[in-house]
Amino acid sequence: MQPRTLLFVVLVAGLVTATGAVTAAPQADSATKTVEATSDTAVSTQTTPANYTRLYIEDQYRNLELKPGESDTVTVTVENGEDESVTLSPRVATPPTPGQQVVDPSWVSIAPDETTLDADESREIEIDVSVPSDAEIGQYGGMIAFTDETVRYPGRPPQPVHSARVSVDVWQEPTVRIESDTHVYTQLKAGGSYTREITVRNTGDDAVPVTPQLSTEDRRRRYPGQRETLDRSWISFDAPSEIAPESTETVEITVAPPADADRGDYSAQVDLGIKDPTRRDDNSYWQEVDLNIQLWTPPEEPFETGFRVSDATTNVSLTLSTHNRPQGDDARPPTDFDVTFVAPDGREVDAERVRVSSSGHVSLGAERRPRMQSSRDETYAAEGGQQQFTYRLDAPQAGQWSVRVMPENTMAFEYDITRNERP
Repeated sequence: MQPRTLLFVVLVAGLVTATGAVTAAPQADSATKTVEATSDTAVSTQTTPANYTRLYIEDQYRNLELKPGESDTVTVTVENGEDESVTLSPRVATPPTPGQQVVDPSWVSIAPDETTLDADESREIEIDVSVPSDAEIGQYGGMIAFTDETVRYPGRPPQPVHSARVSVDVWQEPTVRIESDTHVYTQLKAGGSYTREITVRNTGDDAVPVTPQLSTEDRRRRYPGQRETLDRSWISFDAPSEIAPESTETVEITVAPPADADRGDYSAQVDLGIKDPTRRDDNSYWQEVDLNIQLWTPPEEPFETGFRVSDATTNVSLTLSTHNRPQGDDARPPTDFDVTFVAPDGREVDAERVRVSSSGHVSLGAERRPRMQSSRDETYAAEGGQQQFTYRLDAPQAGQWSVRVMPENTMAFEYDITRNERP
């Protein structure tokens, strides 16, 4: 979704104090005056006290989001806190603000353009902002000054005392959209490979270039649990040079670590290098892909654990459970185990698998990620998944047994050994 910027209206009025704050004080007239303020002193450059007209502005925070060619109106209420009438002459004031484009005065019309407020009277001032059809996308700022009174801070130009600060976000409907989940969480075996397909749709009238590249700075793990940046040599891209108007293309991101890569958690950020003409140049997060990969190495020897069998034991069951992260529609080798029981006399007994089950969790309230769902119904969000493999050993000999488990295509599992005994 296109980010929005609040339009806000802030009253600045009063006398500069020792902390730089501003407070209101009576003033007999509304003549132009400028006060030199510092952060640690209230000394004025004037020989007479610098009292400001007491005007109060309500409705301080607003939001204007306009496309080129659109307009909107906000209403600001100004109240006269003086004991005599005050004349307002609203105008566009645009003191320079670093890093922000200035609202063109031709975009703004104010009604009434001049008015007089009696003592304690309030009046609504309408500020209409009309963005021309050829305006560039971006954020614009400016101020509406209601009087000629100003205040000056060190290193800054004079600022209107009685003012409404205006910020306008000029935007357009995006013409380039990422139609795939851009947050990747997966497990990968060292020496294997993983490919994520990112679907990009261009609904605009112009071709859009595509130049994917790794944009994350290299970093090493400095403490347990911290992710390490994926090695640049592990990542490759298969992408078109551009996306034609009214068309859809696929960008493939492949991660292929070598067989001797260190296991652990790795992350990286990929910039697809896509520029949408309807988005600001500094807005690129929408086309970035976050890669988070847990790398594991296949074992050379089986896992082994022991258990004792009594004379009353009729059979032994071993249940192995896996909690693999789902990878959506990506093809993946099935999980399996090679299980062997070892009798007290050292004899090896091949385990008999008697049951395989699958389970998962479905939510009607969680966010549904397209790449991580088995169901095409948008109502359901399937989260995670578990498989269980059960092996049985009948009429075991009493004594100390052990079981050897060699996992295939899984990086973690749980085991449960149950001994069923006769009464």
